[in-house]
Amino acid sequence: MSKTGWKKAERDVARKVGGTRYPANTGGRVDVVDAEGHVIQVKERKTLSLAQIEALAVEMERIGNQKTPPKIGSLWVKRSGGRGVETPWLVVMTESAWRALNGRSPREEMTQCPSPRP
Repeated sequence: MSKTGWKKAERDVARKVGGTRYPANTGGRVDVVDAEGHVIQVKERKTLSLAQIEALAVEMERIGNQKTPPKIGSLWVKRSGGRGVETPWLVVMTESAWRALNGRSPREEMTQCPSPRP
């Protein structure tokens, strides 16, 4: 992908989340930060293995946790389908990042009933 296309992908994600795109020459791993406390890495590739996706999601979680205050880290990935072929953005995050964003599920809250007092 050309540098222009890459910048366009990052700007597209920044626009979708109402965030700010960081230029690549800043040397950081974060491409986009939004006002709600998310740090995002953007990838658009023909192929990206599950192991690579996992490593990037874990890295973004780590980077988000290092921020003050902590932020939610995620990976936005899009398959490059070729000229004129639209593909959807996929948002990938670790389970612990998802739980930090959403809290406990209703099912977990039902099973976590307090013990009766003696």
